[in-house]
Amino acid sequence: MPSHRLTENEILMRVVAKRLNWLEAGTTIAWSRLHEAVDALHGLCRAVDNNCLQTEQNIDLSPDGVARRRTELGRQALTELASFKAFKTAEKATLNDIEFLEKKMVDLPQPPSSVADVPGKEIRNHIRQQKSPIDFVIKHISNPRVLAAVLSEESFLSGLSDVELSVVRERARTALHPVQADMQAKLTKALNELREGVEATQRLLLERTEMRADDDGQFRSVHEPLPRGRLTAVPRASGEQPTAS
Repeated sequence: MPSHRLTENEILMRVVAKRLNWLEAGTTIAWSRLHEAVDALHGLCRAVDNNCLQTEQNIDLSPDGVARRRTELGRQALTELASFKAFKTAEKATLNDIEFLEKKMVDLPQPPSSVADVPGKEIRNHIRQQKSPIDFVIKHISNPRVLAAVLSEESFLSGLSDVELSVVRERARTALHPVQADMQAKLTKALNELREGVEATQRLLLERTEMRADDDGQFRSVHEPLPRGRLTAVPRASGEQPTAS
């Protein structure tokens, strides 16, 4: 009997369905590699499903032979997934893009260098007298004079904590470089979704090949007994504690 077959819709829905919200392949090299990685994950699922089906339809194999062959196919695919080349390529390209964008977002307003910083001192004094200095600064985050006064000196001179100053600096980068910041956020989100897609692919492969991930880090057929001394994953009855094999 075939194990649970993987339908095309199931593969598309369970493995990075959120790619529909991504920028198109070709926008940059990173976006192309991200899409290619998703396609490769889908392809791996299809290949394992087809290979399992061929095994299950082989009349020369006994039920035990089918189960053993399915386990072999599962282990091969899971080994490939553990160091999936398409994912590593996409990850590298995406991180390179994020780093490139980061380098374009370093310029923040600086105080005048040739005259006394009287306006800066006045601004910092004014901020420090506010009920909530951090709220005042965030409200004026797009004002370069306010930013220059705050970021050019120690945090306490503006009535801020070091943590609050870090928040201001990050908000300033986003406010001054909205396009780059938005692209960074999109790339980071897509890469995280791709990572989740790798995990989803592993779950699909385990289901299709009737395997499980044991707590010793090994993949085994669900028909194999647990290693001696390992706890069962699910109690045998309601209220009963897991038992060792």
